[in-house]
Amino acid sequence: MRRTTIREVAIRAGVSHQTVSRVINNSPYVSETTRTQVLQAIADLDYHPNANAVGLSRNRSDIIGLVVESVTSPFFTQIIDGVARGLHDRGRFLLLAATREATQIEMMVSLQRSRRIDGMIVVLPVEPSLEHAYLLSQDQLPVILIDLHYELDTNYIAVDNFQGAYNATEHLITLGHRRIGIICGRSDVPVGAIRRDGYRAALQHYGIPFDSSLVVPGDFKALAGHEGANALLDLDQPPTAIFASNDEMAVGAMHAIRQRGLCIPEHVSVIGFDDIPEAQISYPALTTIHQPLYEMGELAGSHICRLIEDPEQPRLQVTMSTRLIVRESTAPPPESSR
Repeated sequence: MRRTTIREVAIRAGVSHQTVSRVINNSPYVSETTRTQVLQAIADLDYHPNANAVGLSRNRSDIIGLVVESVTSPFFTQIIDGVARGLHDRGRFLLLAATREATQIEMMVSLQRSRRIDGMIVVLPVEPSLEHAYLLSQDQLPVILIDLHYELDTNYIAVDNFQGAYNATEHLITLGHRRIGIICGRSDVPVGAIRRDGYRAALQHYGIPFDSSLVVPGDFKALAGHEGANALLDLDQPPTAIFASNDEMAVGAMHAIRQRGLCIPEHVSVIGFDDIPEAQISYPALTTIHQPLYEMGELAGSHICRLIEDPEQPRLQVTMSTRLIVRESTAPPPESSR
């Protein structure tokens, strides 16, 4: 089916094709009478402007780049869904860039050089990427960072990771646990160290000595949770509870515990962090720390549109609260270990 052209709209409205273009691009230099004539002609002829041409005329693409590590992890997919909703509500589109085959900086540079995006959102930027994100924002490209509080003078949406980890550990302590293991996150992602610090602060507050043997490395993947739980359970004095720094590692840890013939939470309690959808349907259902991933993404999507429309918008620097979700994977320790 042949598309209606802008010149046909101009003939129908009795104006020049330049005037039609001004109406399409919301130029203020068109009288209301002329604008009404052109809009009526567009409706009569069912004319649809070329999106690329409209974007070029406004020096915009209406596309936002979103840099994530993975498009399969439940953590990232909830944020992606939220960003997509925030952009959709403002008539913009998402260009998704996953960093599995490239470094985060390489992906950010590639998006920037493509000149196809009006702004960029980066989820969980690693240390080397922070300075580059700041430089991008200074170069008039709107940038929002998600999931951490940053000292840089840039836009960010964070959760209180320290308090969330503190609350997770406190929950286990109040149940009666004294030997509490932690499976940490990646060392190059600041959130891993922050959650470990929250764990340690809760132990100190309740007068429980810190034991470095109960701290094992992880990388936020299920396999690391499986390996970390095995390392903890191989100790001469294994923990009665394990805090995994995210839900994926918690699920891996529970699998390792069951493989040893142990019951959760009768023998070992497990708590996670994130509250991904799988936490509710794991066996047993996982006690965890909820962070509002979808809402963070939606706020990032809507606010970056505001930054594009008005570069003088004040910095968005928001820290959202977490909350403890108690399910079936935590309980008081066995009598013999109290």
